[in-house]
Amino acid sequence: MNKRLIVHRFLLLVGSSLFALFLAEGVCRIFFPAQPSIRFQQDVDELRGMKLDEAPGMIKNDHELFWRLVPNKRLPDDSWPFFGVISNEQSLREDHEIPLAKPVGETRILFLGDSCTFGYGVPHHAAFVQVAEAALQDISPGPVECINAGVPGYTLFQGYRYLGTEGLRYQPDLVVLNFGWNDNGIWDPLGDIEHYARMKKMQPPGPLRKSGLCRLMWSIVNRPAPPDPGQKKRPRLLPGEFRETLGKIHSLLEEQRIPLLVLVWPMRLNTQPDIPPEGRTALQIEMMSFGQAHPFLPSPPVSGMLDLVPLGQALVREHGPEAIYFDHGHVKPMAHQAIGEAIAEHLSPWISETPKKGTTNEHELKRVHACHCRHF
Repeated sequence: MNKRLIVHRFLLLVGSSLFALFLAEGVCRIFFPAQPSIRFQQDVDELRGMKLDEAPGMIKNDHELFWRLVPNKRLPDDSWPFFGVISNEQSLREDHEIPLAKPVGETRILFLGDSCTFGYGVPHHAAFVQVAEAALQDISPGPVECINAGVPGYTLFQGYRYLGTEGLRYQPDLVVLNFGWNDNGIWDPLGDIEHYARMKKMQPPGPLRKSGLCRLMWSIVNRPAPPDPGQKKRPRLLPGEFRETLGKIHSLLEEQRIPLLVLVWPMRLNTQPDIPPEGRTALQIEMMSFGQAHPFLPSPPVSGMLDLVPLGQALVREHGPEAIYFDHGHVKPMAHQAIGEAIAEHLSPWISETPKKGTTNEHELKRVHACHCRHF
């Protein structure tokens, strides 16, 4: 057989194989699109069950966080409880972009949380994150940027994943956590940590994730066994898992020398007359114990935990629960104002002494981000 014929057949074989792969890829993308995570679909079902018609359009599936805010989202000002500015290009509840390279002299505080941090029922500028920013600007020797990374429905585990994969890229000088309600949500027999492990197991590594054919083959080979239908449902995070996740966040931030502040949110049940003054939920107790054990500024002493329950109780005594709460835990603008001011007061000894880190060049940003990603 002459060489020209061999080469011709080889090229024909390669071309046919590439065409077959291209065709298979197209078929997979059309008939087997990437499936959203179970947690994403469960959250959409929850929102629809609560008659929050606009809310499912605010979020999209995410292969790392279960879901995130749709970028550059704005809703009509007359919709409720979500309206106006929902997100910027970075899926943050901000009306401007946050550059990764921090300006010289700026102090950055990253707020991680759920719908209470996001600002359920209030305009973007009235959420306590923005209130705290304005109050801190008045007492800080330099500019302050408080970044609202709150997402409705998030648990502490999702906040942990966000911090390690994206949050640290913003070079925060302080991280503030506000979780503890969605973590108690009972959706199915598996918790968030197990759902995450299953989701990652079904995803091909790196760039292969973009291929429909690779995703399909990988999911078939690595599909985990379905949970036992007779298995009892459980909270998304158990107290022990919540405590362990707090520890992981603290270790990650301690390595970067970034302090941590934990908020104990004032739920409506904390303010009821028949609840003792010290009454707290199991996860509130976990946050209080953790924050008390980890002060973020030893001298002058500033606690690593801010208990907002006494503030909520005082507001209810003065104004009544209907003036403070929309529901079980989402607070109205008056309470957001008081909470933002309380955070600024708590941080006042720290903000006045915070050394400004200045900018970080692009090479250093990439190096730091690569270091963070090795933890995950």
